[in-house]
Amino acid sequence: MSGEERTWRDDGRCLVCGPANAHGLHLTFRRGEDGAALAKGEVPEHMQGFVGRSHGGIVSAILDEAMYYAVALGGMPGVATAELKVRFLRPLPTATPFQVEARCLRRSRRFARTQAVLRVAGEPVAEAEATFLPVPSDIEIQGE
Repeated sequence: MSGEERTWRDDGRCLVCGPANAHGLHLTFRRGEDGAALAKGEVPEHMQGFVGRSHGGIVSAILDEAMYYAVALGGMPGVATAELKVRFLRPLPTATPFQVEARCLRRSRRFARTQAVLRVAGEPVAEAEATFLPVPSDIEIQGE
């Protein structure tokens, strides 16, 4: 297996944060003063499940991406989701501003554990926990 096959690369087309994905969410994550990964956005109508409601897979992807950034912005960008648990509290309306916040709770050379919450107008819509494992990677996170 060549290094190319073993290395994960970012080409900017991520559904959640990729600037090169014409149909993506284009979220920009920043690191808060307390180390949390933060982003704001809206889910467009073409990503709905039922009318006016974001698809649960999109909500899960937003939470997953936020937790990835909580680990990556903390200096460990070469990780991938090993386990993801999402709790849906209420529907996320499409075309409605939301905020997502994620934290790395524990990090070691072998794994990272995280949690996240997605809110609309300050009210929780969904919560998640995840475990990330290191992967061979050349990914560098710039962050804001």
